[in-house]
Amino acid sequence: MTASSAQFLIPIIASLGAALIAGIASYVAGRGMRSHEWKLGLVRERLLERQRLYAKFIAEADRNVLLVAGAGSKSIDNVTPLLALYAEISLLSTDAVQQCAKRVCDLALSANGRESSGEDGDHFAAKCAFVDAARSELKAIEVGARSAAP
Repeated sequence: MTASSAQFLIPIIASLGAALIAGIASYVAGRGMRSHEWKLGLVRERLLERQRLYAKFIAEADRNVLLVAGAGSKSIDNVTPLLALYAEISLLSTDAVQQCAKRVCDLALSANGRESSGEDGDHFAAKCAFVDAARSELKAIEVGARSAAP
């Protein structure tokens, strides 16, 4: 090997080595960003799913109250959709949200009972407690997602 070929090969090898190291670093950084974006997407989906579920639950609870109060039609069939939504809440939510949802369902069941006086509980207070618990849960999920950010 002559001096001129060594002078030529050393910069080429150094350039190729630097390009290889830069390529590996770029791959690792890109992979980490894609993984983080994927995790944030999952959190976003969880939040939206829960928000829709909670909104449906509240709407169904209000519909049930209006059925009993307005038409006076007491039937256990009025509560079936509410109980289906409660089953979903039981699978997805924290204990605090589940307990508040259970209270709303208990009030709906008692309001639709045959011997119900309609004075069994405060639907509005139970609904407000559910909304507060749901908001706290959703906020905790958001904070957890932010704290996991790189």
